[in-house]
Amino acid sequence: MARKRLKKNCGGMEEKENMPNIGNDDLLSQLPDSLIHHIFSFLPTIYFVRMSIISRYWNGMWLSAPFIYLDDLRKFNKKTRNRDKFFKFVRNTLRYRKLYKKVPEKSIISFKFHTSYSFIGSASSRLKGWLNFVIQRNVKELDLNVRSYCLPQFILNASSLTVLKLSGLNLEDLSLSNFPCLKVLSFNYLTFDAQSLQNVISSCPVIEDLEVRGRSWMDHVDFAVSNTLKYLSLFAVKFTRLWLEGLISGLPLLERLGLEYCHDAINISIHSHSLKSLYYYGCLNNISIHSHSLKVLSIIVDSSSFEGTFIALNLICLRLVCGAKAVISFEAPNLLEADLTLHEDHSMHPNDDIVRFLSNFNSMKKMVLCICEKDIIFSENIRSTCAPPLPNLKHLKVKIKDVHNELRKSELMESLFWCAPSVETPEIEESRDY
Repeated sequence: MARKRLKKNCGGMEEKENMPNIGNDDLLSQLPDSLIHHIFSFLPTIYFVRMSIISRYWNGMWLSAPFIYLDDLRKFNKKTRNRDKFFKFVRNTLRYRKLYKKVPEKSIISFKFHTSYSFIGSASSRLKGWLNFVIQRNVKELDLNVRSYCLPQFILNASSLTVLKLSGLNLEDLSLSNFPCLKVLSFNYLTFDAQSLQNVISSCPVIEDLEVRGRSWMDHVDFAVSNTLKYLSLFAVKFTRLWLEGLISGLPLLERLGLEYCHDAINISIHSHSLKSLYYYGCLNNISIHSHSLKVLSIIVDSSSFEGTFIALNLICLRLVCGAKAVISFEAPNLLEADLTLHEDHSMHPNDDIVRFLSNFNSMKKMVLCICEKDIIFSENIRSTCAPPLPNLKHLKVKIKDVHNELRKSELMESLFWCAPSVETPEIEESRDY
């Protein structure tokens, strides 16, 4: 049965004629409202609005949803590059939300606003009004991705917030804020000064998760954070070694630490009784880790060599990407498997370094090894003068970059059986990239 064409829905989009009136007969509408809201919370609100074309049932559904996710219309229609059309959709979405009497005023849990449009002049005032709308309704989770937008001060005094994620905004010259309930704080590629950053972070007494993604030209950070913090991630952030060591030592609940492209962090020492996982990506000269609680360790080093000391008695999962010239020492009796990637060695005698490096893992039972073909084929001299570096290994998977011919493959298998004599059948995977 068909229904007549309506003029427009609240988003300003025209509905098509003779759309089938599916009503409550479609499977999705049979789900509980709470589950439907959860499903659509991962999608931009425009998809929810478009469902109202199918059935009037969906009109009330999207208006009562506790999640609002507004994104550029151009992402859904590449031909749409009209900022005014996007503004109209946002304005109508919030206006109809306000007029819908069945929705309590304090019903917005999450508000996400992502756009590549700039908000300056009158556009800035519009966005300020939209944000004020959700803040007045005690929104709990706020996610903003807006280029070069100066964050209004009232956002920094939104006491209802538990999650705040900011991307691309201007966070300079801000006074003290107030986030008594905030547990998750994320700064992605913001323009900020050290004092404004400190003002925001220090106003979060119960914070548990902090992410700061900086820019290469920014000043060093020197913030203090509540000792309730459990998860810390720093990307392209400048800091001193003493600051990082002092910060970690003052976080008794810290469980996860991520450091990526922090170019000043080439010499670091980490001592923690609570840390469970550590991720490092970038250049490195020297690293020392002492943590009896550490279980997962991932280190990806761009530099050809580094020195590392790891005392992690409960470590069970290791990923290490580096050069074979790395000088490392492991005290990890419970570490039984590892994922190792060795950069191609261009030295005159690479096999010596490979044997020495792999010997650090002589108690390992299971290993994935990504390596260049020429670096893992050991000469007769090496095999006759050195002990096998992996005598206890039971399972070995080797990812090789281009095994050239059958003769070379035979040499490879012979070297692998010498390297790990307890392995029954090494698994070889050929790939162009590893």
